Amino acid sequence: MTLSGSGFRVLIVDDEPDIAERFQSHLARKLADLGTVTIETESDFDEAERRLGNEQFDLAILDVKEGGGGLGDVAADERGRDMYERVAQKCWIPVIFCTGFPQRVEGLKRPPLVNVVTKNRLSELVEAVRAALQSGIPSLTRQLGALTDRFMRSFLRDTVAPNWEEMAESDQQEIPLVLINQLAAWLKENAVSELDSVIAANGGNVVRHSSAARVYLKPPVTHHVTAADVLASPSGDWWLVLTPACDLYEDPPMAEGVRRRRAKAEFVRLARAHVLHTSPPVADWQANGGSKHRQKVSDLFRTDHNRYRVLPKYLDVPDLLVDFEDVTSHPLDEVREWRRAATLDSPFAEAMLTGHSRAVGRIGTPDIDFERQKEELGLKGITRQVNQPSVPTARSTASAPISD
Repeated sequence: MTLSGSGFRVLIVDDEPDIAERFQSHLARKLADLGTVTIETESDFDEAERRLGNEQFDLAILDVKEGGGGLGDVAADERGRDMYERVAQKCWIPVIFCTGFPQRVEGLKRPPLVNVVTKNRLSELVEAVRAALQSGIPSLTRQLGALTDRFMRSFLRDTVAPNWEEMAESDQQEIPLVLINQLAAWLKENAVSELDSVIAANGGNVVRHSSAARVYLKPPVTHHVTAADVLASPSGDWWLVLTPACDLYEDPPMAEGVRRRRAKAEFVRLARAHVLHTSPPVADWQANGGSKHRQKVSDLFRTDHNRYRVLPKYLDVPDLLVDFEDVTSHPLDEVREWRRAATLDSPFAEAMLTGHSRAVGRIGTPDIDFERQKEELGLKGITRQVNQPSVPTARSTASAPISD
């Protein structure tokens, strides 16, 4: 997908101009169906770095040379990785290594956004470039950058400048946090609808497909297990982390001798998350039928259910049914090795954790007859249906018959 009315810009970096020009000509012919694809070449890697940092490109094709091309004393096996990191420090765009030494960068391969092609295989190069450009990442990167720049300009003009006298009296270290929190909140509220223009040319609609995507942070944004993580165990079972985030926080690995904060929790509290379509309530309905079981399945989608909560399918996370009565604890060291599929985003994480607290912390009381009070207030006959879970009537031991 591309932005309506725009095309792509590609930079080929190779210190052999004749090879770069051959790539340029071949790609221009083979990618003409994608619209306007501007392909430029650069033989000096330092100049290429400068251009990637100062100009807008959608993809870079990089050579990995035996001599390293200005990379100093970096060991041969490190040259490709160092090249990639240097480009990434300037900007992040899809990168294709087109090299006679593919083994040196094979570990970086993450198609279609980071790919490795052997230099004499032009057809593979064309397909790699096509896949990267059609992934949508170049267009989304440009659009997100424009959105962020526009927001920061208006925020500094309309919020920071008029209120600077008050803000300047506070701790200066807090101002970046204000900007970051405002930016995150604004993007979450507005970016989805504005990104519709990115795929409008293909008849797509971001907003229409955003419901499940807003539930998850995928991949997780923390480096450690945290509250509301959705985990897949080695046996294929799904779980939701219920342990408070403060008990699971730990610093990333640090330099030797630097003190590192460790998680306070030794065990992680987990609620089982059944795959919805094979969960016990659904299985009972499919096996027995009837309106009673059907209603129970329908009730699963209520956000105030005392036992179950449904999580929607998103990418490789299936539709899940979290069971607050099927809870267990596992050692944190063991859980660290499980696959972290996603983390619930705010406010879904908070809603899930408070829902569990409500489920296990509720006391429940029997219904009380307030007819006398209502009659005294002149409310007799006025009723209002309230949607709340029913509570069993208290058992009377004085009048209950004793059975053998």
